[in-house]
Amino acid sequence: MKRVTIAFFLLLFLFGNSTFLLAEETSINSNGEGFDLTQPLSQENVIGAYFGYTNVGNQSYIGLRLEPDLNFGKLGIGLDIPVMFNVKDGKLRTDEYKDGVAWLRMIRSLSWGVKKQDPLYLKFGKLNGAYLGYGILINNYLNSPSYDKRKVGAEIDYCYKDFIGIEAFYSDFNMKSLNLLGVRPYIKPLNFTGIPIIKTLDVGLQYVTDHDKTGSVISTDLNSNHNTFLGSQGMNAYAMDMGITLVNLRSARLVLFASGAMLQKNTNPTFIDSVARRSTTTEFTEAAQNYKNGYGASAGVDFKFKFLGNMVRLDTRLERLWHSDYFIPQFFDVSYEINKDERIMSLINAKQMKGIYGYLGASVLDKIKVGGGLMLPDEVSEANPALLRLDLDGSGIMDNIVLKGSYIKGGLTNLESAFTLDGNSLLYLRAGYKLYSFMMVGMDYRWTWAANSEGKYVPSSYWAPFVGFSLDLPF
Repeated sequence: MKRVTIAFFLLLFLFGNSTFLLAEETSINSNGEGFDLTQPLSQENVIGAYFGYTNVGNQSYIGLRLEPDLNFGKLGIGLDIPVMFNVKDGKLRTDEYKDGVAWLRMIRSLSWGVKKQDPLYLKFGKLNGAYLGYGILINNYLNSPSYDKRKVGAEIDYCYKDFIGIEAFYSDFNMKSLNLLGVRPYIKPLNFTGIPIIKTLDVGLQYVTDHDKTGSVISTDLNSNHNTFLGSQGMNAYAMDMGITLVNLRSARLVLFASGAMLQKNTNPTFIDSVARRSTTTEFTEAAQNYKNGYGASAGVDFKFKFLGNMVRLDTRLERLWHSDYFIPQFFDVSYEINKDERIMSLINAKQMKGIYGYLGASVLDKIKVGGGLMLPDEVSEANPALLRLDLDGSGIMDNIVLKGSYIKGGLTNLESAFTLDGNSLLYLRAGYKLYSFMMVGMDYRWTWAANSEGKYVPSSYWAPFVGFSLDLPF
């Protein structure tokens, strides 16, 4: 441990502009760039159109998707406009524009600033890898497991004069119900002292609730609605967290944090009866009778580092987790929207446990970016499964090659199933070759959720070969 500590501070000395740590302290908000690996490698303004073939719900379509990406300073705009025709009857496919938020699905992303780097951060559209506070309740959250029926949500993080602020999160602007909502007011109570390190202490309170009544069915069980258990009382959770920035340089940032949380018992009057109808064992039904509030805690470190500008960027997080029975850390994660009933039912068997959450992301010369996260209980079981997330953006490796992908696997109980595609998996992969600066051929592959012939959502995979045209705009 001592060797690791010595090596860490030696790195800071060598690459931290050769000055004393506190003397070179600078606010992250002052430069607003450099550490966030969630941003795409390319920030160019491009009008893209991808012509191709795809198969959705056993129906074949041909057409194009318009995907403009525009950036104006802190403002980012990304659209996804499908114009697809059925091969059999030639009719325009309008399924993506129906139900829920309908035409708003054309907005892939509308954003302002960078979270935790700018005083004001806003995002509207698809939420991918979303988190609240230090992530004990909401982390690695995805609001759209179905690419075909994308949801439109929003995030905001506003900090007034680096003293008091609020984070807020809403998953889906479908007006049928109050969907997943998270709010975290926070304060930096010692900011007025001006004392380095001490002034960075922030303390926040979290409230998370979900009263989803949209009636969407995203389940491997076609007879079961995925949000039956939410009921009128909803699913509620509370947390308190705090963090302190020990190092804040242009080349390195080190934050220590701790959190405590409670997942409130689901109080839907029909919950026990519903569990009994779905349960396959008497033991599980009896366990549901004893189901109570669950409690959890975590402590960890978040370290971000840059070497020679953006030659190498690292983003690491290591967190130790403790929780009681009936609690799952990062409960509202990427698997939550896939099947909310199944996620809530998993609390009944969740046992007191310890575990580790780790994340490592790296970018080299802003040409290739890789990242991976793992939620790993000390004793992996069906009641306490692991979760794996991998991301790749290698489009800058070679001028003519485009390679992007992301993979998520929840419900992991053994290594053999880590890369098996099933009801707990989401996968996106794009591989392409640029014939000219403005023209590309390639293939998209998705393992996602799509409607079957009965209109219900089940795991589905499809290949989509395409010819793409992209025009760089001169601004």
